[in-house]
Amino acid sequence: MGNKFPYLLMSLMLAGAPLFADAAQPEKTTPQKAPPGGEEAGPWLLAGREGGCAPTSILAKKGPEYNDIQSPYQLVDKLRAAGHKADLKEFNAGTGPAVEVRASSAGLYVMFVKKEFCDKLAPEKK
Repeated sequence: MGNKFPYLLMSLMLAGAPLFADAAQPEKTTPQKAPPGGEEAGPWLLAGREGGCAPTSILAKKGPEYNDIQSPYQLVDKLRAAGHKADLKEFNAGTGPAVEVRASSAGLYVMFVKKEFCDKLAPEKK
């Protein structure tokens, strides 16, 4: 056993190495995507039919908690905080960036576009 002891010890160390390898690793989290082009590039509007756009303030029709939404990222955060499953999908179409937000449990399916990419702006109703 005298000659085999170092080999046995080495085998046990190598066999146990995978158990300790994960312990030193930082916890993996999925990084949140940064908004394309930054949110300061211009205000977001809601895409409407035939190239028209509407202000985000119409989201208040779904409830007062959506009154202050200025971007698709704020809407997703608010929906998730309320317990809804919200999906966000970013598009870079030829007309510019667009972001789709879906939350079927909240009854929301909207497309955000930057103001400079809207053909027509719907008048804001008060």
